[in-house]
Amino acid sequence: MSYLVVAVAVLVMISVLTSFRPSTRQKHLVILRRYANERGLHVEIVADAVTDQKGSSPTAVRYLLPWTAQNIRHDDQRHWLLVQGQRGKLSPWEGWCWFQQEAPKDCHSAIRRALDKMPKSVNAVCSNSFGLGAYWPEKGKVDEIDKIADGLRIISRNIKTE
Repeated sequence: MSYLVVAVAVLVMISVLTSFRPSTRQKHLVILRRYANERGLHVEIVADAVTDQKGSSPTAVRYLLPWTAQNIRHDDQRHWLLVQGQRGKLSPWEGWCWFQQEAPKDCHSAIRRALDKMPKSVNAVCSNSFGLGAYWPEKGKVDEIDKIADGLRIISRNIKTE
């Protein structure tokens, strides 16, 4: 009987210790987020770009390219949100809609080029007072972060700084 109690106690200890080890998915997220940081992107856990019909706000991950000193001037024209789906005002790109405010027309060609460059799994692109962001479910490989960073930089270079 005492051997059984000792065996159960050992099994409980082993299960507790193994639960502290990160899963394969968690290790992958650490790799992705570190690489994004090396590319100059900030990774933020934020409310979803568009809340669902119930009004709840599930968490999402936004990869943000912060504004630099040369493009630090912010105005209301810089605040826009482009989402994949059918909610909002139609945009020039199939499958994408403006939610809230539309980007200035002189940014549209850069946004098109950025959307072509970014992974298809990016489900929203935004501009706000912190920088340019891409909402991405983090289900890809490290090279997709390069595509996201390059796409956001395409838009950033196009934004007027006057």
